[in-house]
Amino acid sequence: MLLPKFATHCRPSGADRFAWVKTRYTCFAAAFVVIVTFFHFYGRRYAEPNPAHVNPQERLPTPAVLLPPLYSEFHDAELRLSHQDWSKTRPSENERFLFVASHVASGQGWGNALQEHLLNAYLAYHSGRTFVMYNFTWNGDGSLYSKYNDKDIPSQIPFSALIRGPIAGEPFPNGDRTPPATSEIYYDHICPTKHEVNRYEVIERLSAEDQNSASVVTATFSRLLRDLEHPCVEISRSSGAIYGHSQTFGVRGALEKLWPDFAASPIVTHFGWSTLIELAFDINHDLFMPKDPLAPFLSTAPFTTNAERYTVIPGLMVIHVRRGDYEGHCRSLAHWAEDFVSVDTFPDLPDQFTTPPRKDLPNTTAGNIEYYRKRCYPTVQEIVRKVTDVLRTPAARGVRRIHIMTNGRPPFIGQLKGALRREFEWESVTSSRDLVLNWEQKYVAQAVDQLVGQRAQIFIGNGFSTLTSTTVTMRVANRLPADSTRFW
Repeated sequence: MLLPKFATHCRPSGADRFAWVKTRYTCFAAAFVVIVTFFHFYGRRYAEPNPAHVNPQERLPTPAVLLPPLYSEFHDAELRLSHQDWSKTRPSENERFLFVASHVASGQGWGNALQEHLLNAYLAYHSGRTFVMYNFTWNGDGSLYSKYNDKDIPSQIPFSALIRGPIAGEPFPNGDRTPPATSEIYYDHICPTKHEVNRYEVIERLSAEDQNSASVVTATFSRLLRDLEHPCVEISRSSGAIYGHSQTFGVRGALEKLWPDFAASPIVTHFGWSTLIELAFDINHDLFMPKDPLAPFLSTAPFTTNAERYTVIPGLMVIHVRRGDYEGHCRSLAHWAEDFVSVDTFPDLPDQFTTPPRKDLPNTTAGNIEYYRKRCYPTVQEIVRKVTDVLRTPAARGVRRIHIMTNGRPPFIGQLKGALRREFEWESVTSSRDLVLNWEQKYVAQAVDQLVGQRAQIFIGNGFSTLTSTTVTMRVANRLPADSTRFW
């Protein structure tokens, strides 16, 4: 069973492309009229009253608060996956599961969650076990909603709302008999007893050098998991992440030996973005490439492979510009002499970062903080200068459009757009805030940006950001030229 597809009433079959273009803009126009009408009457109803005409005993009704979506359709679809047989009360003789209950489950961003999820799924695949998928979790206390920057967000979102492929419950490619991922609820149903493995007890057998090698760690756990006869194995919740920042993603070289096999595995070759994310790309298609009413729609195309589906968009540059909490985060990185993360440290990629000596930490000197700021939190002028330099390279020949992946506020984005337009004659300059998104897409919008960044002819990212590094992961895996991926 496939995971949910949406907006079929406003999305065409391949034969109705012209009708779809007309329908799409009709839908937008209708939505605009409804919104304007709503705010017209809403504003009249809740406008500030004239005190001379108001009875002090009367109170205006309080408008209802629109809470974030809970992605129930995706949760339900994960429970209805066709390979899950709810009539069984224990695993069949040939069924073997791995649930990494020790995954980081509180307060981590999407990039951190995705990179860990990919490697946990790869470990299960490498071990010959079914991967038990879990949720992208901001708060694991059982609440429906949490606060971030004083705004409500979903406490948990199913991974299948953001990604697709074998690690999200879809079949492995033909010829690979590995069972696709299963839901945590089904795992609890079919595995009344579980064998727990303590990560600490496995890791402590390794040397300090080997603990920082994802290849050695994966091989060690894989041997253990293959040797265990118990069908239901769980990494103890309290024993820590198998692949964490201090062991893997924040350690230069930790992924290099593992990379060839990992990148060639179906975990990566058949990774995809969910229909919800692809539909957002289709709706915003004209922001990233020239208007073409005959262009095929990504969300309706049969899935093949990661590389075949997400081809390069010629003429597009995408830049990832972090703002908000990153001003303080970049200072913290400087204090502790942190390096670029994950695949951003691969030696064949340009713009490598050299960490200062890790002594006398924290290093709070003004010179050290400025050294990091330039690579982590560039100014508008520095961004424009970098874009100028990259545009002069052969890899950027033909670039005419630029999209800004950013969490920056509108005034900053406006300033940056203006500076870019003054320097170059772009066909379009867009940002994350220009995306037209429905209510469900709004809370997973970072994945839409990643899809676009993955496909850009040129990508300039923040080497300290896992949102950048997971985008770069797919670019490197799909064999885009190394000089097409740059860093501040």
